[in-house]
Amino acid sequence: MTRSTARDVPWSRVEEVLRQRYVTDVLVPGRIDRDGTIPWFAPQPLVVFVLLDEGALRLESVGGYGCLEVRVVDSVTLDGVELFADIEEAGDELALALASQGEQLFGDSWERLRCTTVRPFTGAGSNPAEGVLKCLALELESRYWLFFDPTWTFGIRIGNAEDMRRWEQENGHGEKQ
Repeated sequence: MTRSTARDVPWSRVEEVLRQRYVTDVLVPGRIDRDGTIPWFAPQPLVVFVLLDEGALRLESVGGYGCLEVRVVDSVTLDGVELFADIEEAGDELALALASQGEQLFGDSWERLRCTTVRPFTGAGSNPAEGVLKCLALELESRYWLFFDPTWTFGIRIGNAEDMRRWEQENGHGEKQ
């Protein structure tokens, strides 16, 4: 994994980047447990990356898993997440890896998709000017929706339009930015 330089940008810049660039993949970090006969991958989505044709968005669960911090970054790194530092220190039986979710989320006939709609949801604890939201929904061309919900027990849940609608109903339609 390469070192990243986060760009301190206001939320309007994040929206601008999403409208100007193409989404190429979604990466979920996790650990590979080599203790058994067959190594297995266990996702740990405390941080999720939306890869763009240039750079990425880093989505991180913050505020006790109650908010989502969204930042534009130059490259993918897991720096600053204590769990991942602990896994790296654990040694031979555990290793870090990134899982590509693109084919599962978009199908197999895509290389890059334009973001057509950006829906930030705000509420208690959020600060959109600093890129801290309750949840984030992105509509991509061909009507693909990605819904990032940091309130899931295990980190950021990546859902679709139905998950977004369910979240809106459960949270009084949420407060849209």
